[in-house]
Amino acid sequence: MDCLVCGSVSWIRYLEKGEHRYVRCVKCDVVRLDPFPTDAQARSLYGDGYFTDASNAGYDDYCADEAVHRRNGRRRVERLGPVPAATNVLVDVGCAFGFTMLEARNAGWDPRGVEANSSARRAVRAAGMSCEATFDALELPPGSVGAVSFFQVLEHLPDPLQALRAAREALAPGGKVCIETWDRSSRVARLAGRRWQQASPPSVLWLLNEPSMAAMAHAAGLELQAHSRSTKWVTLGLVAGQMRDRGARGPLARVAAAAGGVAVPYFLDDLVAVSLVKSGRLVGGPAGP
Repeated sequence: MDCLVCGSVSWIRYLEKGEHRYVRCVKCDVVRLDPFPTDAQARSLYGDGYFTDASNAGYDDYCADEAVHRRNGRRRVERLGPVPAATNVLVDVGCAFGFTMLEARNAGWDPRGVEANSSARRAVRAAGMSCEATFDALELPPGSVGAVSFFQVLEHLPDPLQALRAAREALAPGGKVCIETWDRSSRVARLAGRRWQQASPPSVLWLLNEPSMAAMAHAAGLELQAHSRSTKWVTLGLVAGQMRDRGARGPLARVAAAAGGVAVPYFLDDLVAVSLVKSGRLVGGPAGP
């Protein structure tokens, strides 16, 4: 498989996790899952079980943690900055049940969602907001969008380069792409190695860091404006589910499970916020996988 970003055909082993492995492009430093799923296989991972029984490294009960998701959503919306005067349209790619979109709407944005899960799409629409299965289905005119967000989503997409190019085309002058993702070059990721929780096959297809994120942005006609550590809140129930996935059954795991709904700050250094802006021209590049 050719590299999505630079077209190289040279890959080396990066890490193995169970029956899965990740490989690194020797030219541009992008890391991907190998073997790589088809689009249909990737989308099939996000059925209702992803949000209700932790299927494919998902959530035990996503909607039960609405208050925490909305708290994180408010922080994300703050990072978007002031609502642009030219257009207040925000596209939230991978919006799940729209909790960040609700906070964006409260802040003056006109949010539109993109979500693979049909139950989540129905919930967003029931809340009075637009939501489609693909970016193209939103039918947004070029230059009509103030911001596009990928909050813990880009690493799950079969073709993040195509997604970033679509975002670039939709952006109005001065618009930006806001990303929240995981940094494989962080201290915790390097110390954990193959045990790093965020290397979660088969749903996590890409392991990014600042250089590979900059390379991908450049290939999409965007420029890396900021890449910095971020924080969020998580429930102990989510922590317990992740510990269970790793086979933990000790006292700490039992305490986390019992305190399920209690929210705590995520204190590790591997979560990052990324901001991209349009560069002068769209860069040509290889087709996605």
